[in-house]
Amino acid sequence: MLPSEFDQEVRLEYYRAGIQVVREIGILALKTLITLNSGAFVVLLTFIGNTAAQSKFVVPLGNLKLAMFFFLAGIATSFVVIAYTYVVSQAATPYPDPDKRTDGWYIPIAVVLTAIGFICFLIGVVTVISGVSSA
Repeated sequence: MLPSEFDQEVRLEYYRAGIQVVREIGILALKTLITLNSGAFVVLLTFIGNTAAQSKFVVPLGNLKLAMFFFLAGIATSFVVIAYTYVVSQAATPYPDPDKRTDGWYIPIAVVLTAIGFICFLIGVVTVISGVSSA
């Protein structure tokens, strides 16, 4: 095998590995972010239903609305990550044209979008916790 053929094989393998990483990030986003954000949303709805009758803690309605918005934004972001990874995996081929860019440019985008979904979850939690006061 000539050095140029070996170099091309290494690039193709790196390209295939990058596609697999993006798919794995999409699966992580699906399982983790949707579970966290939808679970938090359901917990808030349950808290609203029970707080008036049984709890001695109060959270302002504005904080609850804002937290719910961020949880929904986290769910939406995770669906964007899933859609993005699907489009990338369908557009990518394991045998790219040597003239095309195959350096894994799509991986940081998936990571950033996943981080945004998690940050939405954290902001929602902080919003609720900062609004809690005793009745």
